[in-house]
Amino acid sequence: MTDELSIALIADIIASKKMTKRAQIQDILVSILSDINQRFEADIESNLTITLGDEFQGIVGSIETAFLIIDLISLDFQLQTKKQWGEEVTLRWGIGLGRLSTPIKNRKISIGTDGPAYWYAREAIESVHQYDDYGQLNEKISTAHETDDFFNSVIRLQNVIRNDWTTSQKETAFIVLNTCGYDELTNQLIKSAMKAYLNQSISEQTVSKRLISTHIKQYTHSRRLLAEKIEERRRQLDH
Repeated sequence: MTDELSIALIADIIASKKMTKRAQIQDILVSILSDINQRFEADIESNLTITLGDEFQGIVGSIETAFLIIDLISLDFQLQTKKQWGEEVTLRWGIGLGRLSTPIKNRKISIGTDGPAYWYAREAIESVHQYDDYGQLNEKISTAHETDDFFNSVIRLQNVIRNDWTTSQKETAFIVLNTCGYDELTNQLIKSAMKAYLNQSISEQTVSKRLISTHIKQYTHSRRLLAEKIEERRRQLDH
């Protein structure tokens, strides 16, 4: 068993078996995961890998990276499926914080590694499946510690904000997160990113309205602070 606590992610497509375009949807997911694995190569310890047709898993280096990956994949997946078929496809996520019983032998594929980190992630995603707060909850963390309830109460509020976004607001949020992550942003930077993403000019006023309507500054600030608190817990449990 490894000494350090690892962060495992498990995700699956909600109601995938009812979908008529499963193959096409999985193709979109494969492409998104490939891009994320390349972009976060330095922060991903074991690549996000599809283990079943509608499920994938991986090991990441930090909680902030885990949150950002969840946000980027979730939004990109919803936007692409909406654009191609007129209906958003949503993911549910489980985050597990624990040790690994077996070492990571091949970081390119997250298969063959096991341990409490994955067990907790599985516990978390199954809990989301059983209780999704009327469709408002898409992710949960499990650390086998009493602080789980506090962490998950904040995640639930963050999910409510994210799930309340319209398609155009999701575009704005995706552009912000894709450009700045959880760092401080400027309107000029987002204006340039929006122009490139939407392939059209955007006024300063429109940028301001979009940022205000999404509450994206509050959202990213909350995600960053929560990640810091969970990392503090991770360091305490490491000793």
